[in-house]
Amino acid sequence: AEAIFFGCLRLTFSAHLPSRPPPPLTPRNQNADSKSTHSDASDPSTTTLTTSNTIPDPVDTPRTITMAAEKAGSGHRLYVKGKHLSYQRGKRNTNPNTSLIKIEGVDDPKAASFYNGKRIAYVYRGKREIRGTKIRVIWGKVTRPHGNSGVVRAQFRHNLPPKSFGGMVRIMLYPSSI
Repeated sequence: AEAIFFGCLRLTFSAHLPSRPPPPLTPRNQNADSKSTHSDASDPSTTTLTTSNTIPDPVDTPRTITMAAEKAGSGHRLYVKGKHLSYQRGKRNTNPNTSLIKIEGVDDPKAASFYNGKRIAYVYRGKREIRGTKIRVIWGKVTRPHGNSGVVRAQFRHNLPPKSFGGMVRIMLYPSSI
């Protein structure tokens, strides 16, 4: 059996670790409606119990850890989620070339200013395949904070469609200024 140690954790790649002998089984309930049968009252190893009257002992269970193989597409998220709230607007007039984006976990203008200049991607699915895929992207960038609650203004190469209101955008963590 091949074993790997990570601090106090031991991972093995065999079917089972060597285990202690199981403790003698005892009935859960000693009353008359118990479904246990005793062939010899003095010897507890001859007790036969149904599964409804036993509690599984963690000592008897196999102690192997199976490690999942890394998939090609399984990785960590390299962007921050955001929501497209609306266009920048006044009381009556909208300004579609500037979008308002609420960034997840950002609640004040100081934290929002960290994202100035960061790239934003609005990923959506088109009707027909173009260049072998239906997935399309509209790119933009964060221009400045907006208000006191962590919302930012962003400008995109093509204005985001009104259908994207409430939809998710990805705020990439580049270009970095740290």
